[in-house]
Amino acid sequence: MTKAVTKKITDASIRAAFKKEVRYLYDSRRVEFHINAARTGGTFYDVVYKGKKRQRTKLAKWPAITAASLFQELPAIRANALADRKARLAVSTYHTAGEVLMWFMQHIDADKTYSVSYVSTASSYIGNHLLAKLSEATLSELNKTRLYRTLYMPMQADYALSTIKGVISVLKTAFARAYELGLIARNPIADITFSSFTTTQPEAKPGKLKPHDLKALIKAINGQPTQKRVFFMTQLLHATRIGETSLAEWKQFSNAPLEWSIPEENTKNNTEHRLPITQHAYDLIHTLPKRGDYIFSSNGDKPYAIRTLERWYQSLSDEVGIKFTSHDIRKLARDCWQDMGIDWVIGEMLLNHERDGLDKRYMHAHSREQMKRALGEWGDVFCVCSVI
Repeated sequence: MTKAVTKKITDASIRAAFKKEVRYLYDSRRVEFHINAARTGGTFYDVVYKGKKRQRTKLAKWPAITAASLFQELPAIRANALADRKARLAVSTYHTAGEVLMWFMQHIDADKTYSVSYVSTASSYIGNHLLAKLSEATLSELNKTRLYRTLYMPMQADYALSTIKGVISVLKTAFARAYELGLIARNPIADITFSSFTTTQPEAKPGKLKPHDLKALIKAINGQPTQKRVFFMTQLLHATRIGETSLAEWKQFSNAPLEWSIPEENTKNNTEHRLPITQHAYDLIHTLPKRGDYIFSSNGDKPYAIRTLERWYQSLSDEVGIKFTSHDIRKLARDCWQDMGIDWVIGEMLLNHERDGLDKRYMHAHSREQMKRALGEWGDVFCVCSVI
């Protein structure tokens, strides 16, 4: 592919370039347009020569920002972008909170990487709370004071803190995603959190599955087709999150030492999680055929979608007769470990929860053997229930 030198970049010239062997366009107003690898869009850059060195500064993405809009506001865009080299763009596609929130609802509904439960919950929070209170607010008006007066204070009078925390979390996610995708010039709520309004944290909800439900749960799991059975058992044996389990690859499991190494990019807290698994857990995984990199997959090339796995859980919960989700599996394991007398810190380590400095020192001194022993005792409980 080659560079196309043009005197003026327009939306028409961009569309025409997609059909040719052209990699980027140059405008005499000191702007370059780079076409992306998929040839479905591209990025506008300001170009400055400092001696023999060319310095590019990202201005905006096309087609989110059209060439006509960019050049119409070029002086302001350029000044803003050059003032802050980290700016991702300087023109917003959306200008009100309502526009961002409506876009986010459409985005998560169309993007199949979001779980069914998340789409349902987020859409409910947006439709029932956020749009009613923030729909007309411009991005420049969104700040801590506005959210405190318009969102937090009215909600805290009628709703549980857990609901308010969930609403704020969805709001933050919507704006963070819009900013990352270049749809807004800046994220006005990037530094605002639930703790910005209160130091009181909502109480954790108890799990819907209780220790006395374990036997019925295991019986239902054992009646599942092989791949579903191994998936459920793997998550229950290790109390891993549904995403961590779904992304399991053969290379993450070792026999010497017996260990499941979950990479940091697969964990919620971006911390590698090394679980000292039992021989039985290792053998259980290897009852499945190897068809590719991923263990839980229809063809090995990519893991099952979270929505697919949630449907598995919906079906399983119907058989057990208790409505629960995959997260209740983690809570059930935690409750059972407590009943078994497993050290609280060890339980936190097995769940890969954030730890303070004291817990980290404890981990280095004592944890590996105790974690292994705890999972071994937990596996023995399954045998008592005539599980595996």
